[in-house]
Amino acid sequence: MFTNSMNSVPSSYNIGDIVYFTLLDNIVNLNLKPGDALNVKSISEQLNVSRTPVRDALIKLAKEGLVDVFPQKGTSVSRIDIRRVEEELFLRLSLEVRAVSVFMQEYQHSHIDSLQAFIDKQVEALEAKDYLSCLEYDDKFHHVFFNAINKNMCWNTIQSLSGHYRRVRLMSIWDHDIFLGVIEQHKHMLQNITACNIDIVRQLFLEHSSKLVKEIETLSEKYPEYFKIENETSFQLKTF
Repeated sequence: MFTNSMNSVPSSYNIGDIVYFTLLDNIVNLNLKPGDALNVKSISEQLNVSRTPVRDALIKLAKEGLVDVFPQKGTSVSRIDIRRVEEELFLRLSLEVRAVSVFMQEYQHSHIDSLQAFIDKQVEALEAKDYLSCLEYDDKFHHVFFNAINKNMCWNTIQSLSGHYRRVRLMSIWDHDIFLGVIEQHKHMLQNITACNIDIVRQLFLEHSSKLVKEIETLSEKYPEYFKIENETSFQLKTF
């Protein structure tokens, strides 16, 4: 079962966009679990739309690697591909380390205030066990670096190509101690940004990402049905 967000999307979207973003949100937020079957007829009835925009949305999601189409068998939510997670993480880290380097030369006090506010929001969300809000404020924290230096296209690129990585991040937040560690890392980042310790900040970002890489191994063992792992004996996640 998925959440119908048809009424919460911008009015400028056409039906096709609305169906696509509704399915996308449900997949990356794990309302639709990896491996869940996707039936065009059922989805069209739940969203009260014709089958055509549903088919189009599923085709688009398949191209993005979030839906698997099996001839004669049907369509399902893709399992999390560890190789893809590694590439999505590599993309994000490459752009974000550069963005932070520029940010530290240009930031205003208002940006520091925003970073602190989003850390505070993360703490509140974690205490409330509101995991989607934890992830939302985590994203907003990192978005500050790109927005402050007018590199929102880079941020949007990261977001649009991080469906597998986002699902892993959300799963990691289910563990209270893991996300508490993320918050502590954010605090250390902010302290060293204001102290102009650029080398330490870069290292913290590397550690931030490397920590998640190690958590993926634990998650794939705890939730094996959510992961797609090919050639396990010859593939190992790389730390950055």
